[in-house]
Amino acid sequence: MKPFDQLTWPEKQRRLRQLALDALRHYPFEVQQVKLFSYDTNLLYRVRTVAGDTYVLRLANGSWRSQQNAMGEVRWLDALATETVVPVPRIIRTADGSAIVTPTAEGAPDGFHALLMSWLPGTLLGKQLTEANLVKMGELFGQLHVHAGHWQPPADFPDQRFDQMIARGEPNLLLSEQTLAIYSPGVADGLQQMVDAVATVYAALDSADLRVIHCDLWHDNIKVHRGVLYPFDFEDTIWGYRLHDIAMAMLDLYEEMDQARYEQLLAAFRAGYERYLPWPEGPLELLQIGRMLWRTNHFATHPEWFGAAGVAKDAAFNVALYQRYLATGKLIPPLRTPRE
Repeated sequence: MKPFDQLTWPEKQRRLRQLALDALRHYPFEVQQVKLFSYDTNLLYRVRTVAGDTYVLRLANGSWRSQQNAMGEVRWLDALATETVVPVPRIIRTADGSAIVTPTAEGAPDGFHALLMSWLPGTLLGKQLTEANLVKMGELFGQLHVHAGHWQPPADFPDQRFDQMIARGEPNLLLSEQTLAIYSPGVADGLQQMVDAVATVYAALDSADLRVIHCDLWHDNIKVHRGVLYPFDFEDTIWGYRLHDIAMAMLDLYEEMDQARYEQLLAAFRAGYERYLPWPEGPLELLQIGRMLWRTNHFATHPEWFGAAGVAKDAAFNVALYQRYLATGKLIPPLRTPRE
């Protein structure tokens, strides 16, 4: 049999599908249809049963998020489902009561795990970015943060914390010797200033505010159905700060629009959030700048994908953006390096 890494992408998909089918054999229902509808770091399959139920199966690469990470997600989703009215995905258990499955298939890679969840109704919030929906998004964040503020995770919950720019054990090559060699003059100094500023913000955050957060609840990780918001993709669940959680979601929002529209929607989000909790203190923008630096570091760790020129261009772009921030106190678009 041909080695997996020598296959074309369609051939890899067929092998990975066998992992998905093996995972589904552990559940107490008969499968009618399994359809891949999304793939990036994970593969997502829409599953229909003979009985007419619909689920989503996530086949996750363990090198991206571990089974322990997935168990943290399971624990919080279970708690949210039983202790709040937030309409989160329900975890579907196997016939023996397990939440996570480790599937195997001939010729498929090892290290994948699978999680089956209820299918959420609606369309992605990104298609309906109205001020009214951003108020609801703020309310959703407030509800999640209120619950996490008093929830005591079980002993098997991961202890990983997002309390710095790079927090999941990734290599930090942003200012490494090999990366410094590709920057244009002055860029390294600018990056160092940015790194220091971001670190200062994280260090100043109130440790009492640390709680479990979604950490990736941007607008397209939320569905809208009959006026109700349904959050999903809790894969990045981790200990973190409210300000960080909000900053990441708002950066994804800002990258899709101009400054005036973003500020309108941010104000709507804040109005909804403050119905549940006071707005967290601290410069939101500097945590967003930290995310941009994380992205540049990600490029630097994968030169085979982005190339030295791409890393250098992204770094210079971020330094220029930071200079605009220092001059105005605001992030001024564009917020992403133009891609050729």
